[in-house]
Amino acid sequence: MKLARKEIIQACEKHLIRLIAKNIDKSVLKAAIREKYDLTPGDDISVHHGDIVIRNNQIVYKLDFSLQASLSVLLDRNGEPLDIAASDKAPGEGELEPGAAEEDNKTREMAAEIAQMISEINEE
Repeated sequence: MKLARKEIIQACEKHLIRLIAKNIDKSVLKAAIREKYDLTPGDDISVHHGDIVIRNNQIVYKLDFSLQASLSVLLDRNGEPLDIAASDKAPGEGELEPGAAEEDNKTREMAAEIAQMISEINEE
């Protein structure tokens, strides 16, 4: 003999997960992501799945989030990866700071000069 229908219990569990997900403090979540993974997440953080699970003999709520994060990838001139690290900028921050464009141009000029010197050395 059942005291409650399975469908009602499952619907209530789903509703509970939605309420928990809706009330997550995203600023605290972002801070935890920054601290643990050294990533700066963007504003578009959303729950794409939730469940009730057992962990360490306790009932816990598992929420799976989707987020956008900014990474810097360094490649050598052959396309080989040198490093992948969290970027200093949050997603969507593509603009250079004032004066950074001038600094970037100086760096490019120096790199071109070094490449020219290497080319001349190799010709000798």
